[in-house]
Amino acid sequence: MIFMSKQKESLQRQLLHRNFHIPNRLYNWFYHLIMVDIKLKKHNPVVHRIDDPRKEKEGAIVLWNHLSRLDHSYIQAVMYPRPFNMVAGYCEFFRSHLQWAFKRMSILPKKNFCVDVFGVKAILSIIKKKGVVTMSPEGLATVTGINENFIEGVGKLIKHCKVPVYFARFDGQALVAPVFSRYYREGGRSEVTVYKMFTKEDIMALTPEQIEDKLRTEFGHNDYEYQEKNHFKWDTKGQGCDGMHDICYKCPSCGEEFHMHAEGDVIKCDACGFEAKCNEYLELIPNKEIKDMPKYPSDWVVMERKDIIKQIRENPDFSFSFKTTIGIQPPDHYVKSKDHAAEIVGEGTFTLDHKGMHYDGTKLGEPYHIDLSYETYYRLIFEVNTHMFALYIDDEYVEFLPKERVAFKADLICSEMNRLHFKSWPPLERDKYLYEKE
Repeated sequence: MIFMSKQKESLQRQLLHRNFHIPNRLYNWFYHLIMVDIKLKKHNPVVHRIDDPRKEKEGAIVLWNHLSRLDHSYIQAVMYPRPFNMVAGYCEFFRSHLQWAFKRMSILPKKNFCVDVFGVKAILSIIKKKGVVTMSPEGLATVTGINENFIEGVGKLIKHCKVPVYFARFDGQALVAPVFSRYYREGGRSEVTVYKMFTKEDIMALTPEQIEDKLRTEFGHNDYEYQEKNHFKWDTKGQGCDGMHDICYKCPSCGEEFHMHAEGDVIKCDACGFEAKCNEYLELIPNKEIKDMPKYPSDWVVMERKDIIKQIRENPDFSFSFKTTIGIQPPDHYVKSKDHAAEIVGEGTFTLDHKGMHYDGTKLGEPYHIDLSYETYYRLIFEVNTHMFALYIDDEYVEFLPKERVAFKADLICSEMNRLHFKSWPPLERDKYLYEKE
């Protein structure tokens, strides 16, 4: 059981008292050496600076479309040698292998998909020091290679900061380091194009809603369309499909769910024998001809989303349940596992239906029950990997690790339930064709 010495303040409270500062140039140089000069070289990164945020003497905000867990390295390539402060997920601050670097680089915490006064104050403290804050409005790297919408409030924050805003448009990063996989790919190409989206004068003239509308024009990106256009060759190191069954869970041949198994460069169905191999162009080549075979994982996910949209609209009794363990962040020590951001404290059943999301089980040895509305909870959080998810419940980070690989389907259900009942998580313009019958 998790416990804490009465004499020592919890790690969560310690973070609340942290003073954030513009990073030391020596640490910034070392970070650039490791993450850009050494690691990124294998992925052929190209930086196009149409405008240069490094020249802003009064501070600035740099936004980007979040594609992978390597995105921080690309932002470092954009900003070097100027030090900057990056925003990262709150839960990451309690993982042992990250906490030293996070302190030295003065990374700023922000809780995903919820109101976070402390996180906003941390951002404002750097702006007040005339620093540069870099962040992704989405809050999460895409798990499909397709950028999602972002929560309302970014426009208000930009309006309040009154500093120039730059956009760093990413292309190819989800191909380099897909979130569903443990492996990086080499070769190919990845790019960042940086330009000034809003001047200080623009921000003064625009409403928060107008700011967000313009920002959304950059969030129709699909990395696999980028690959289709450029036809880059990639070295997958024999792991092109690793982890892909987390997001490609429904067989396009027989229609069975959760029988897909991905290993190496092959994803196959244990129910019917269908399989597809990932080639050097990241295309999925099937072992037999089937109707509407998805060419890329992004196409596969669209097929699954269409199915979820149809199911929940046609079935008023729709329900999806699974067994899961739950975890929370310990107050007195950092989480040592690289696969989790919390430690297991209970288990039970998680259910999604038209009334909301529900958990019945235990937590810290006591009965624990939650009922959550899709009005507030419209996305699940994939912070660490794609076979588990998290939610902030009563301001506490709670992690769910299902017994089966069902987390991504649960996320699709959560999003589509909101779009059916509350419409506070609308699809981007690119995806509106999926709802044409409404």
